[in-house]
Amino acid sequence: MSPRARTAARWTGFVALIGGVVLYAAGAFEGARVRPGRLGEPPGLPAPAATTIAARGMVPVVEEAVGTVRSRRRVVVSAQVTARIVQIAAQVGDAVRAGTLLVVLDDSDFAARFAQARAQYERVRGFLARHAATTEQMEAAEAAYLEAKAAVEHTRIAAPIDGIVAERRAEPGDLAAPGLPLLVVLDPTALRLEALVREGMIGRITPGTRLPIELPAAGATVEGTVAEILPSADPQTRTFEVRVNFDPVRGVYPGMFGRLRLPAGEREVVHVPAAAVERVGQLETVVVEHDGRWMRRLVTTGAALDGGRVEVLSGLAGGETVGLPAS
Repeated sequence: MSPRARTAARWTGFVALIGGVVLYAAGAFEGARVRPGRLGEPPGLPAPAATTIAARGMVPVVEEAVGTVRSRRRVVVSAQVTARIVQIAAQVGDAVRAGTLLVVLDDSDFAARFAQARAQYERVRGFLARHAATTEQMEAAEAAYLEAKAAVEHTRIAAPIDGIVAERRAEPGDLAAPGLPLLVVLDPTALRLEALVREGMIGRITPGTRLPIELPAAGATVEGTVAEILPSADPQTRTFEVRVNFDPVRGVYPGMFGRLRLPAGEREVVHVPAAAVERVGQLETVVVEHDGRWMRRLVTTGAALDGGRVEVLSGLAGGETVGLPAS
């Protein structure tokens, strides 16, 4: 192709391009364009089997104070005389009755002293009958006799209460001495929760107040009565020890964990039946009615409430119609 022909071809293509642009701007290709607009609304969810209303109302505010279950009757068994232990007739966990023999001490020295004191007592009493001894001598001999007799009796130590042997701190051959613990006996039927209550709540509690106690290990909640409030706070934790008595519960033993539930006023919340909330992994949703259609909405739940309802922290404002699953 000659140079003149190539130049003519270029100008022809340029003119055609300019013409196409002018025609597009003039709307010559309008039929091929997609006009702007909104997509159709997606279809709603099927109507639920039952509905309820997301309610807004006042619910009680409850604080929890953690504590430990203790026996109200816990007795440390110790000797009243110094002697070698001959026998311990109880093991940890044994149930004992008041008066049951628990510990036997070596009484050889005490028996000899008792025999001597008794002989002296009998001798002085005979002298007194013949007016050969004074009343003071008789009283001294009698006191020595009774003291020796008591020492012999103290070599046999009995259970002070009905209960269970919780601890054994000595073995045969050990030396028992006054004040040295040998056994610990506690009553498993007389229980209380010793809870630590913060100083800001202590003014709401008085002796005789009835409060609920949660016992997670037994899966039980029981009513207890405030029996004692220690009059001074722990300076480290700023808490008061509150002792709440409760009736025995099957499967609950001293040393177990418990929570004391304390009323702390009221607050306004939105709540729905717990059955209305569906959980998938970490997501929580409810089905709500919006503009005549049913749709799923993300929510965040809070504390469980009485009556099988649950607090809704976000996602509902109250008054919405919420779907319930078929029962």
